[in-house]
Amino acid sequence: MIAVTALLIGAVAWTAFGQAGGGQGRGGFGRNREAQQKAIAALQEDIGKLKAMMEQQGQGMQGRNFQDMSEDERAKMREEMTKRTEQRQQIMASIQQQLDTLRGGMEIMRDHQQAMEPLKDLLASAQNEKATATAAKVQKLIDEKQKQFEAKMAAMGYDPERLQGMMERMSQRRGQ
Repeated sequence: MIAVTALLIGAVAWTAFGQAGGGQGRGGFGRNREAQQKAIAALQEDIGKLKAMMEQQGQGMQGRNFQDMSEDERAKMREEMTKRTEQRQQIMASIQQQLDTLRGGMEIMRDHQQAMEPLKDLLASAQNEKATATAAKVQKLIDEKQKQFEAKMAAMGYDPERLQGMMERMSQRRGQ
């Protein structure tokens, strides 16, 4: 029981130091906390923007019927709706990035590796069956997912060398 507790405490401490956004050394925990506080502030700001957009959207159509509008009014409304949709998508992407920051790099990496396992198994099966076209498609999908993951981690401040080292350590732990 004591050994398990010690291992758990060590894992939590290692994770906290390992999650520092691009930082090395002993100051990692403080940088992680600072990054999380900034993420929370950014989340609050983004949620405020979403609320304001929703209120503004509700006021814009009051008493108006789309069918009763002239073609110019419809075109203008479609343009405004497209603009709002793009703004909302940008805000949602920002929210997702802040949530990723709060989750931390190790958890995101663990999720990524778990999601990749079935694809890797499928690739191995296709290769064993000499289904080269299928294997190529699965490999392309794996490469795309890996590229997206690396871009997400880079946006969080993890450099590629550090990311590679973290992935190797996680793989070694699973192999033990």
